[in-house]
Amino acid sequence: MPQFSLTTTWLIPAPVEAVWSCLIDTQTWPSWWKYVDTVEEMSAGDSSGINNIRQYCWRTCLPYSLMLNLRVTEIHLHHLVVVEVKGDLHGNGSCRLSSIPAAGHTRVEFNWNVQTCKPWMNWFTTLTRPVFIWNHERVMRLGEQGLIRYINSKLANNE
Repeated sequence: MPQFSLTTTWLIPAPVEAVWSCLIDTQTWPSWWKYVDTVEEMSAGDSSGINNIRQYCWRTCLPYSLMLNLRVTEIHLHHLVVVEVKGDLHGNGSCRLSSIPAAGHTRVEFNWNVQTCKPWMNWFTTLTRPVFIWNHERVMRLGEQGLIRYINSKLANNE
């Protein structure tokens, strides 16, 4: 199976606590992240969130979708979430947050190390790898823009 190692960095103009709150509330993602169709909790996991399993249906910029189950394997409040990925992709991912206090911003770094599991993706990956990477980058960029709008709206409503 073809492997992909993908890193995306977001710079969100909000405190780390606000960004963390939005990112861990994945049930709201479809309201602000254009390409997230559905999020369904499959297992709550323990009180810290370990072994929480959620199923995500992702649309893409291209005419295909991905169904993924993400199981939380590690979590550090306001700092890090590590997940195991199963479904149309297999592997692992992480989301690391760090505060940039002088700017009042939060840096969010996503790292994905996954393999494609859909047969058609595996057959054509040699030719389409650059297109899959472009698609991933676009989906993530629109996620960053959506989160910025969402947080700005939440902060404006709380003031």
